[in-house]
Amino acid sequence: MPTRPNRRRLLALGVIVALLASACGTPGDQSAPTAGKRGGTLNLLAQSEFEHLDPARNYVASQQHLALLYAPTLTSYVNRTGVAGNVIAPDAATTTGTHNADASVWSFTIRKNLKWQDGKPVTCEDFRYGVNRSFAPTLTDGPSYQKVFLKGGDSYKGIYEQKAGIPSVTCTGDTITYQLKQPVADFNYTVTMGIFAAVRADMDTKTKYDEKPFSYGPYMIKSHVIGQSLVLVRNPYWDQSQDQIRKNLPDTFNIQFGQDATVINDRLINDRGPDQQAITFGNTQVQAQQAEQVFGSPQLRKRTVSGLSGFVWYLAINTKKVPDLKCRQAYQYVMNKRTYLLAFGGPRFGDYATTIVAPTLTAYRKIDPYGLASKPEGDVAKAQQALAAAATCPRTVKLDYSQTPTTDRMAAAIREAFGRIGVTVVPNPIPRKQFYATAGRSEEEHELVYAGWGADWSSGAAVLGPLFDGKQIAKTGNQNYAQLNDPAINEAIYAAQRETNFDKAQPMWAAIDEKVQQASAIIPLRYEKAVYIVGSKVTGAQMHAVYSDISLLNVGVQP
Repeated sequence: MPTRPNRRRLLALGVIVALLASACGTPGDQSAPTAGKRGGTLNLLAQSEFEHLDPARNYVASQQHLALLYAPTLTSYVNRTGVAGNVIAPDAATTTGTHNADASVWSFTIRKNLKWQDGKPVTCEDFRYGVNRSFAPTLTDGPSYQKVFLKGGDSYKGIYEQKAGIPSVTCTGDTITYQLKQPVADFNYTVTMGIFAAVRADMDTKTKYDEKPFSYGPYMIKSHVIGQSLVLVRNPYWDQSQDQIRKNLPDTFNIQFGQDATVINDRLINDRGPDQQAITFGNTQVQAQQAEQVFGSPQLRKRTVSGLSGFVWYLAINTKKVPDLKCRQAYQYVMNKRTYLLAFGGPRFGDYATTIVAPTLTAYRKIDPYGLASKPEGDVAKAQQALAAAATCPRTVKLDYSQTPTTDRMAAAIREAFGRIGVTVVPNPIPRKQFYATAGRSEEEHELVYAGWGADWSSGAAVLGPLFDGKQIAKTGNQNYAQLNDPAINEAIYAAQRETNFDKAQPMWAAIDEKVQQASAIIPLRYEKAVYIVGSKVTGAQMHAVYSDISLLNVGVQP
């Protein structure tokens, strides 16, 4: 999920949040909703344990969101909703960065009074160590921007193997400087990602750091019972007067794992005891079967937050296992997006997609190369024609997806759709906690992968590069589920990355989106509408403009 630099990004269209309750704000509201008080325990109800807590390995929105509490990055997104929430401000740094004339060298000064949970000061070298360790092959599943952008990043193996560190990252006093392979006008948005967070060398437990990272943020991990609970309490050395991002209202964040989404939302609907001070987390939305109850009750609607999340859900077609374009086009035509969307509760939970770039991004353009925008049920006749023209086409394919009761229904809808042309879809459900690690093993990935993507920042660069750059296909932690390695698309991506003018780059990214659709590398399915419900004693409930969940930056509880 990438971003942009300086002031020019202020015009970027962010996730436009339509908050339903007046207590929770209004669309595009730039002010905080119901004011909260400091203190108390906020309960977060999540379906499953996080795959990663190590900031270097975080590449799921909810995990990156939580890391704001214990591993502040140099810059972070401001505590606002809608368009205004896609702008960055200084966090661990004193400014949003400075750069040379062509934006190929960036510098950030670490702010003073930033301390680890044991009281020791956070230094520039801690940030340098953090990015150096993120290259380690054993630290899987994280973003790869440091490898793509930093000079020497394609050959450096990480601090455990090359202890001197990558030469392109240096410290001079409190200032850290990054030398890039090419101009990157958005690099100060890139450093919002955990691969650029600080890690103290003497506290680095390598792969075990995932279980309990050492904090220099407003909260620290008190306990972690894997698969059951995670409790964060205040870091006594945090200086709240220096925090431009978070209100840090609760004394404790109590995260509970392991319940079905329906059960979680039923608890919040019933609103009893500690659940009055609870929110869902990890994209745990109101379920389809609960929608009528929630939307039909004025009292429940007051506790509901909803809107376009900025995520696009799609079906990736593994181009290595399905190399014939006509075959992929047959799959494209036969997909029934109407029955797919009904599995999620219908139009309240999304709009039909025809692009991988979300409508909330400045790179979005209406693209419909197969004429399916007005035919969400598909076009079986054209699917049969494409299938007949294909030289090779698998008639039995496996579908990898993260398993929940809802996605089981989704898989059934896909199986039914493909069956209309005699293609058998075999569902391959993967436990939620293991999905990204499992689907990210490119050599083991099957023909179809159901996935979602939210841009790291409001630019096509944050979507099309990570998902379709052939050079970014990895054996583990792979995000290019289509395994697309098209020379023309690759070169178009690199040309757009070299464009330092944000406004000029966005039409270039839109053109790449169209090329990807013409290649039938994916089947776009849904522009997600998120629907969340919160407890009656929760204050400041608003969607995070980038991470989509209820924002942890502003939320609090009443006694």
